[in-house]
Amino acid sequence: MKYIVFVLIVLGFIGCSKDADVVKLASGLNYTNDSLGTGRAAKLGDLVSVHFRAWVIKDSTDIYKDWSKDSTRQATTIGSSIDFGQPVKFKLGDSAFIKGVDEGIVGMKVGGTRTIIIPSNKAYGEMGFGPVPPNSSLKVVINLVDVKDIVVAKSWDIDSTKIVTSKSGLKYVILQSGMGEKADSADLVTVHYTGFLTDGKIFDSSVERDEPFKFRLKLQPVIPGWEEGVKLLGKGGKAKLIIPPALGYGAMPVGSIPPNSTLIFDVEVLNVEKM
Repeated sequence: MKYIVFVLIVLGFIGCSKDADVVKLASGLNYTNDSLGTGRAAKLGDLVSVHFRAWVIKDSTDIYKDWSKDSTRQATTIGSSIDFGQPVKFKLGDSAFIKGVDEGIVGMKVGGTRTIIIPSNKAYGEMGFGPVPPNSSLKVVINLVDVKDIVVAKSWDIDSTKIVTSKSGLKYVILQSGMGEKADSADLVTVHYTGFLTDGKIFDSSVERDEPFKFRLKLQPVIPGWEEGVKLLGKGGKAKLIIPPALGYGAMPVGSIPPNSTLIFDVEVLNVEKM
């Protein structure tokens, strides 16, 4: 009888041990550490590099189990860096990645893996976003690949009397025009950039991520003001672009960018590969 009681106690402990490992934050976000890692711990303001898998939660059954091997979950997948073999880099705390996930990454150590459950009000809420329907909670599995001190990007000084306004409404100052032919349609362009709101707050920066951005003009969608501004420059060119809402994201909020925002970009063209 004692043996049976002991077995039942052990089985009961095993059955609820996963739930016992769940960390519940005051915001409503929950997570479990699948593996702890041994490297540096991530804190707000760090540059982090992560691999991720993410799902919309339609059914919370076995919510902390590995859904990547569950074919019934494929329809609710919203992204995976593992499928592309390229980690995602972003500044922790800027909401530049999946909305709400930053809080769950804080405290992770390099090499660790964490399953994070983001309630809908911390994710995209009543509006939804892209593949995320309104009022959807999210499951995100994060593997922390690297953590670095961030390079702080500073706004370039310009002579305001040299601001040019194009017919579209784009305002710009060319600091260096660059060498060779200017970037044109279908060219593969490599740039470093930092984006500021009019109050000086940085909302995105390839400089701070230490990750130049490559794209093909006209073939890969970027905001109209950006495309127009980059075409003013050749290799080595630098410009400050002041992009009105109509040439940016308009009335749509994106990440930490409020609706109807004027966007200011410091852009440096690192390379232009002509078609």
